[in-house]
Amino acid sequence: MIKNISPQEAKRLVEEENALLIDIREPDEFAHEHIDGVRLMPLSVFTLLAPAPDRERSAIFHCQSGNRTQGSTEILEAHGFADNYMLEGGLTGWKEAGFNIVAKKAPIPLPRQIQIVAGSMIIIFSLLNFFIPAFNWLTLLVGANLVFAGSTGICFAAKILMSMPWNKKKLE
Repeated sequence: MIKNISPQEAKRLVEEENALLIDIREPDEFAHEHIDGVRLMPLSVFTLLAPAPDRERSAIFHCQSGNRTQGSTEILEAHGFADNYMLEGGLTGWKEAGFNIVAKKAPIPLPRQIQIVAGSMIIIFSLLNFFIPAFNWLTLLVGANLVFAGSTGICFAAKILMSMPWNKKKLE
């Protein structure tokens, strides 16, 4: 069973007992901000990852707010660490406790960009529909694209957004 622990207790376990701090968010979220020294093990591929060589250590799992971690306890426990903990409040709780994070300038994660764009389009098209009924079809098209993306994993909005300049990696 995964036990909830405070950010203060998590920091103590990491520093004094060599516990692993494991971030289960996706790589684009991790690139934006993360706790220094954390191990990235995205939940989307967690079951595909090879067992960690240091499973005798305690593991402290976290996501952004704690919700994903709370909803995935069975998957996380199955990885076989000695003791399993969940960071209360996730990364947000860690920051609120006053602990440092590594923050980098990175674009908003792609799933959030899609939500912003799709939601904005639905609101705008719905409002315009009051004056020009044809906009109802565009609202339905956005909804259909979201259903298609969820069903097949192919998202046309994501393909368009990935080609935007702010989402292109700059060569250094």
